Amino acid sequence: MIEMAKGLLEPSRNEDGCIVYEFLQDPFDPDSFTFYERWRSRDDLTLHSKEPHFKEFEKTFPELVVEGGVSIVAYEVSGESKIA
Repeated sequence: MIEMAKGLLEPSRNEDGCIVYEFLQDPFDPDSFTFYERWRSRDDLTLHSKEPHFKEFEKTFPELVVEGGVSIVAYEVSGESKIA
């Protein structure tokens, strides 16, 4: 999983509209991983899912996941402001 994800990081980070693209391993459960992404817009995220590097990841990813072990959550934020 880690090696496969490494091939996704740089191309994804270089996409127009990508603000943050991280792959994180849970320090308490080394078999648990999280992709943390921030995109400028929903359209940019949609375009990301059509990129060749994502399509390649999408083909291989299911082979590495324990059945029922995937959770995808998207949060829509209307704005942000600094608090400090």
